[in-house]
Amino acid sequence: MQCAVAIQVLPMDAVSDDEVVRIVDEVIDYLRAQPVSLFVGPFESTVEGDYDLCMDILKACQEIAVKAGAGKVMTYAKIDVRAEEPMLTTERKVGKYAGINARFDADHA
Repeated sequence: MQCAVAIQVLPMDAVSDDEVVRIVDEVIDYLRAQPVSLFVGPFESTVEGDYDLCMDILKACQEIAVKAGAGKVMTYAKIDVRAEEPMLTTERKVGKYAGINARFDADHA
């Protein structure tokens, strides 16, 4: 079974924005090392792949945030499960906007 999971990890007791970014960056580093499709957005990251693997990843994201120093973590997840039909992938949903995102990246470099 395939799924897509949008994951937002919020370290609730971080003392500064820099601390939030540091903890979330550790979670994103973990996600980058996983054998799934990954899209990193400004508010959440989306992983696509095997359901069981994605659920393990979701659990690990919270554990990584705690290990990185968060004493209280709120995690929000949106899960799209497809038993048989093909996934509506992130690429299909937002790939057509890659040029817009590239311009944003260039403007804010």
